[in-house]
Amino acid sequence: MTWKDTINTRALNHNTGTIHLSNLCTEITLPQDRENVAVCNLASINLSRHVTGRRQQARVDWERLAESTRLAVRQLDNLIDITISSVPESERSNELNRALGLGVMGFTDIVERFGYWYQSKESYELIDEIMEFVSWHAIDASADLARERGAYPNFEGSRWSQGLVPIDSLDLLEDDRGVPVEVDRTARLDWKSLRGKVSAGIRNSTLMAIAPTASIGLVAGTTPGLDPQFSQIFSRATSSASSSRSIATWSRTCGVWVCGSRCAKTCCAIRVTCRRSTASPTRLQQIYRTSFQLSPYAFLQVAARAQKWIDQAISRNIYLQSRDVGEMVELYAAAWRMGVKTTYYLHMMPRHTAEQSTVKVNKAEQVAPAGGAPRRGFGAAAPKAAAPARGFGAVAAAVAEAEPVVPADVDELEQVDVVDGAACPIDPQERLQCDSCQ
Repeated sequence: MTWKDTINTRALNHNTGTIHLSNLCTEITLPQDRENVAVCNLASINLSRHVTGRRQQARVDWERLAESTRLAVRQLDNLIDITISSVPESERSNELNRALGLGVMGFTDIVERFGYWYQSKESYELIDEIMEFVSWHAIDASADLARERGAYPNFEGSRWSQGLVPIDSLDLLEDDRGVPVEVDRTARLDWKSLRGKVSAGIRNSTLMAIAPTASIGLVAGTTPGLDPQFSQIFSRATSSASSSRSIATWSRTCGVWVCGSRCAKTCCAIRVTCRRSTASPTRLQQIYRTSFQLSPYAFLQVAARAQKWIDQAISRNIYLQSRDVGEMVELYAAAWRMGVKTTYYLHMMPRHTAEQSTVKVNKAEQVAPAGGAPRRGFGAAAPKAAAPARGFGAVAAAVAEAEPVVPADVDELEQVDVVDGAACPIDPQERLQCDSCQ
């Protein structure tokens, strides 16, 4: 879902035509016509590489973040000059507008590092402060490049030439609508002096956009874009038909045992989420909630706080448990009121989950009559002495023995938590533990 009114009213490169469309992932919003095919040059900063320490000791390395931002802007501007576009119309647009889309990834990664809850005021303020910082340095770096190399050809007549920066577009949006934009307006940096610098020239018509980074986030070992953890244990397939299993990094840092690779293999194979561990405090369960366990309005809060500093848009996925159309309408109306320009996929909780395998054929064995032995159905094997579970499937046996895996409410069945270390048959040497336990 994209809001054409918000996109065009807030555009700082408005002098180059009406913006009619976005790219597939909804973060690139550029004008296009018969003579110009929109081109944008993208990069994403890995926020997890710009935070040191954990919990109370967690700090953003602002100096390194400024260096990475300014270097990325210069590299992307160089990229424009060495790229050969596929058609003349895109070559023309690239040269005239020199559009960039610098974004970030790993936001949830650092939220967890700080010990915050995604759905919290601290989380909203963190993305607000970080995106203001990245935006300020990206704009300043582009203004420096303009002094060194000249402004982009379509600079004159743009809102940049009037000394406007992204947060100023919120006032334009309010004037156009006649109603307030429901987003916090706090600013921390010296935007007044930067406005004067920008009015003298800027190298790029656009500078920021947050892409989904679903693939490169996994390659970099961090969370994609601004998205929460979809699951703490998951399997992914690649184009080469191979698959890999991932256990979210929180388990290594919170002082709770988590099973090793064989446990992950089993959980992914039977598509099961693990019950809450008694060793996992309520606070940790809150911090490490996954996408469908969060309010969808938390995704809008994060997006709105980031969007006020970004001149293009954000690839903002939404996760919704409910399938009620009225709730969907209100959710998207709230996004419009908060000044969000675009949203990406709306993921809805399925009505049911299809069978993933036929490993357990005789499910009647699990249903025992009162005071009797488990029922045996078609094809049931003769009973034999139970042997200790070993190898693949051992964890599934341990979980089933402790508590059957049955459908439950989200509050009772976490998308991911840990299998209690005491019940895990995997050798302790194969388990991961926190740094203090090592």
